[in-house]
Amino acid sequence: MRRGLMFPIIFAAVAALAQEESVRQLWNTEFLQKRPAAKTAVEPNRISYRRVADAVKPETAGAPGLGTMLGVTLWRLRLAKPADAPGTRLLVIEPAGDKRDMIPERVEANTELAEGDHVRLTVEVPHTGYLYVIDREQYHDGAMSAPFLIYPNRLTRPGDNAVAPGRLIEIPDQRDNPNHFTVKPSHPGQRAEVLSLLVMPEPWSGLKIGNDPLKLDAAVYADLEKKWTVQAERFELNDGAGKAWTDTEKRAGADGKTKLTQDDAPPQTLYRVKAQSGNPFLLQVPLRMKQ
Repeated sequence: MRRGLMFPIIFAAVAALAQEESVRQLWNTEFLQKRPAAKTAVEPNRISYRRVADAVKPETAGAPGLGTMLGVTLWRLRLAKPADAPGTRLLVIEPAGDKRDMIPERVEANTELAEGDHVRLTVEVPHTGYLYVIDREQYHDGAMSAPFLIYPNRLTRPGDNAVAPGRLIEIPDQRDNPNHFTVKPSHPGQRAEVLSLLVMPEPWSGLKIGNDPLKLDAAVYADLEKKWTVQAERFELNDGAGKAWTDTEKRAGADGKTKLTQDDAPPQTLYRVKAQSGNPFLLQVPLRMKQ
């Protein structure tokens, strides 16, 4: 190796280590330490995330007190195998009445989903508040469908959408029927489902939810989007994709009283959003479809 190449290589390695340590500090201080303390004295596994290259980086990235994190895990379901642990299975009821044991496995947020895929979503917010999820279809020409509020609803918990450190919100809930989304474009030009995750410090005043998705007035959604849409950095858990959910995650999702602790599995994807503490924010998460 030529001597002149040594310094750029060393500098790049040092920069990579510095970035890894910066990401670890964000994860530790802004998310993990907000969860309830570990139930055991066992040394936690070394958890590492990487900043995704295509993430939009806010001006306040890394600045303490000027941002908050949101944990999201996208799960793709597969048929269970005999070797799979019974506690990690999800009973999925198909529209035709077919009942199957499925295993939810983590996928990264930018994974392209194929038609027929069964997917679920879990969300964790490291502070108290209320979560609302709005769904829109996105088409090849950039146009968007009407906005529908898909969470909360009267069938899920029912209507309990409070978030807190360690509390896992499942969309759909395990007890919903169906308890998963099936990827099926409703329009030939559809390329994604765009989920808007709206976190508010207080409940949405005057909102009347029911058993079915609630169509929102376009002007109401446009106002929310204008006021509260945030940019975000995206971080993916190293070696997380492909891992099945744990029995603890299953129990925490099914029971709003059970919380994940500091020694439980972390989210697959972390979003660090530019939002002042105590303010609402709206984060758009696209679920991309294979074309």
